Amino acid sequence: MKKLFTLKNVLICILFTIFLLFVKDNFSVVWNAICMLASILTPFVIGFLFAYILNFPYKFFYSKVFGFLKNKKAFFAKMRKPLSIICTYTAVIAVLGFLIAILVPQIGDNISSLVERVPSYFNSVYEWLSSVAEWANKTYNANIDIDASFAQLGKEIANNLNGTTIANFSKNVLFDTLLPMITNTTAGIYNFIMGIVISVYFLSAKEMLCRQVKRLAVAFIPIKFLPKVYEIVDITDTKCGRFLVGDIIDAAFIGVLTFITMSIFQLPYAALIAVLIGVTNIIPFFGPFIGAIPSAIILFLESPWDMIIFIAIVFVIQQLDGNLFKPKIIGSQVGLSSFWVLFSVIVGGSLFGMVGFILGTPIYAVIYTLIGKRVKNAIDNKGKIAQEALDFEVLNYVKIATEQKKIREEKENAQKEKLLKFIKPDKHTNSESDDDNKDDKE
Repeated sequence: MKKLFTLKNVLICILFTIFLLFVKDNFSVVWNAICMLASILTPFVIGFLFAYILNFPYKFFYSKVFGFLKNKKAFFAKMRKPLSIICTYTAVIAVLGFLIAILVPQIGDNISSLVERVPSYFNSVYEWLSSVAEWANKTYNANIDIDASFAQLGKEIANNLNGTTIANFSKNVLFDTLLPMITNTTAGIYNFIMGIVISVYFLSAKEMLCRQVKRLAVAFIPIKFLPKVYEIVDITDTKCGRFLVGDIIDAAFIGVLTFITMSIFQLPYAALIAVLIGVTNIIPFFGPFIGAIPSAIILFLESPWDMIIFIAIVFVIQQLDGNLFKPKIIGSQVGLSSFWVLFSVIVGGSLFGMVGFILGTPIYAVIYTLIGKRVKNAIDNKGKIAQEALDFEVLNYVKIATEQKKIREEKENAQKEKLLKFIKPDKHTNSESDDDNKDDKE
């Protein structure tokens, strides 16, 4: 049986090696197949994310609002789930519709006003650069000619445009830019709509789907690994899911608070900047900077004083968010220090782009928690010395070595005493045996 098991493992390794070689030699074909499969499953992924996020308000309606229907007649008990789903989507659509009705018109006005002011902004930048160049020429004899620099820049742009015919330029714009943009936008709208529809099915059939996934796990995963699998699923749900939902709620709250505060101080582009601040606030650590820097530049072109007020507003809101709002909304679900949050955001963003920026922190929190549990168990198994070695006040390698030597000596002495009991009989026993021998001789 052992030989067959070993032969089976060898065959599995050989087949896996052949598969890796096939992937290596046909990587483009495999990658295209993966991309095609991903594009097919995209609506289901979006639907799962929607359903997972909406599961939290759904549970509120199912347990709190319509919980009394559980003890009613069968007809009313069956209506508990559809009523909860309808109320969940109605509440979400109502909130989104309210925000859209308020923000979209103002965002449109902000964008149109920003576009109209672009020439004046260029003039402001030109005047500012001219004053800086004039100061540098007077102070340091830098001999900077802003007019010549702008003329050279315009000449380079004209040369590049002249090097390309209008037909080629139109072709490049049409086929390389517009068509992919239209295709991606259409596909995105289709995936979004189908994701919403699929999320309804996910929510309505989540008990059945969870039961089926559990049956598959029990059927094909060895029983000894099931507790670890369930632990990973539970930690992932705690760290990733609740953090993601809480982060979205927190970002929306920060966006609304920014809009209200900027409106109170009558700062321009309040709606546009509030949406930018709220969306980028989903990204841990770097999000506030990503949203605040371009917003501050826009306000600086409008008025330096507006920029100063905006920076003060963002600073106060971020301090309140980091110390008050986010701990209340998200709680201690992540459990990472600032260093590891920065590490996870940088690594996740470098590997997976925007998705890595958003999901890098909760995913790393799962890995961090699992490794932390393994480390704790390993330290507990090493006993008292390991616990003392963790305390920096007692940390002394000489003392630890001495204690280890003492423990080893105690164990060796105990083993020697146990061995001597079997090898050397007691004196009392010897005396009794001698007396018996004397009696026998007499």
